[in-house]
Amino acid sequence: GMGGIGKTTLAKMVFNHEAIKRHFDKTIWVCVSKPFIVMKILEQIFQSLTKTGSGLDSKDVLLQRLREEMGGKKYFLVLDDVW
Repeated sequence: GMGGIGKTTLAKMVFNHEAIKRHFDKTIWVCVSKPFIVMKILEQIFQSLTKTGSGLDSKDVLLQRLREEMGGKKYFLVLDDVW
């Protein structure tokens, strides 16, 4: 939708709601910027989960590491500022 109508504000309210925190094992907020770079988004998700950078250059290897890290858990992921 159009910028400035409150999408991010609404998403933040949901993201920070206690019911979300209770229901999901982890909440992740990623701000997507132009240009849309998949590796950057995956790296931000990885950093949110592990509190460290992956140091990986391969998308396939990073995806595998994310699968391992995320396996068996419930996540609430917000991709903000997607255009």
